[in-house]
Amino acid sequence: MNLPNLLTMALGPTPWLLVGLLLLGSHLLIPEPTLVALGFAGIITALVAINVPLFPSQLLVYGIAAALLIGLIRGFLPRESPDLEPAHYGRACDAIAPGTTGRVQYEGTLWQARCQISDAAIAPDHLVVVVAREGNTLIVMPLPTSQSTQP
Repeated sequence: MNLPNLLTMALGPTPWLLVGLLLLGSHLLIPEPTLVALGFAGIITALVAINVPLFPSQLLVYGIAAALLIGLIRGFLPRESPDLEPAHYGRACDAIAPGTTGRVQYEGTLWQARCQISDAAIAPDHLVVVVAREGNTLIVMPLPTSQSTQP
């Protein structure tokens, strides 16, 4: 198939419908919002292909629909910004001696935790701030005693 044949090729709506449904179905396995946009663009192109039989025109419709739907979906997705996140608090379950790990209750789950300050100890039931995570270990800092009575 050469380029002149491709430009005059007529294509029905069935391939576009199959591509759209395949992309929407793959979203069940791969949770990527872009796949939803591409799937709906394929379905829109299948509807347009009923009246527009030329493949280049259908490809143009698919490209425009995909770009518009991806832009629309990206507007609905939250933007993550570490600068705007509030401090996350946890409570020490065990004493955390300097240079060792202990357990911290954080968001309803017990985590291994290590103090960011290498020479500081954290008492049990002391409020801590979670500053980072390294694998399954939280990096925490103790709050001053006057603030550790807050939830």
